[in-house]
Amino acid sequence: MHDQAAKLRANVQRMSLGRTIAVASGKGGVGKSNFALNFSLALSKLGKSVLLIDLDLGMGNIEILLGTSAKHSFVEMIQNRLKLEQIVEAGPDGLDFIAAGAAMNELFHMDGAGFTHFQKEFERAQQIYDFVFLDMGAGLTEESASFILAADESIVVTTTEPTSMMDAYALIKHIKQRSADLPMYLLVNRAMDKREGQDTAARMKEVIRTFLHTEILILGILPEDKQVPKSVKMQEPFINQKDSKAGTSIKQLAASYLKPVEETTPKERTSFIGRLRDIWTGGTRNGKDPRFGR
Repeated sequence: MHDQAAKLRANVQRMSLGRTIAVASGKGGVGKSNFALNFSLALSKLGKSVLLIDLDLGMGNIEILLGTSAKHSFVEMIQNRLKLEQIVEAGPDGLDFIAAGAAMNELFHMDGAGFTHFQKEFERAQQIYDFVFLDMGAGLTEESASFILAADESIVVTTTEPTSMMDAYALIKHIKQRSADLPMYLLVNRAMDKREGQDTAARMKEVIRTFLHTEILILGILPEDKQVPKSVKMQEPFINQKDSKAGTSIKQLAASYLKPVEETTPKERTSFIGRLRDIWTGGTRNGKDPRFGR
């Protein structure tokens, strides 16, 4: 493992902040974390600096999928006021990641001093990396909704199963009702063939347009692939398996995603931390309180 502190010190601070992307799903078991890991790796292979943060507290899977054991975690950063270089771990192909940690509630119920420390370290991460991915826990809570709303954009993962589609729709509905202008992508995972995946994406897009009166972007489709569960058992990313159909597809998705991102001139906007602070103090992009039941 290379020296993370030296690597972070060597990075020159960016003129603009890196993009923050929340990866979410309406339910568990749809391959969200596996997608987040392999998509992050695909962007890293394309020469981008990427940090993947596991925010599924207590049940994080990123270090398990990588077959490693992190020395420190995101929860420890808050509890013990650790610096970014103390908790960042080196993954394959230049990818950096931060493990979630074993505790369940410390991150989202941190005190003022904890949030101040989190703010400082996260802003450093945005100055270092092109992309910061947040692997959210499955489903939606008040706290995870706040992080999704504060992100630059969100990727919602679903499968072609009706229950998965309904849960993904419910998540999108909650978020879009609170921030209609948040860019949201849909990723259809484990499609039996291209037509099934396209039909699922088209149905979701039409339902969202009809009932929510908004649009969702289609990131793409990943096929059902027997190499994926094999890779999980081996604790190796499927993108690195030569005969993986899903690996080939995710490389194509990353290249397609990256092109418009690079061509788009960033609009002036507040930072992720600025938006998160506004949400936690009662405001959102459209003035509504995202904290369910409050």
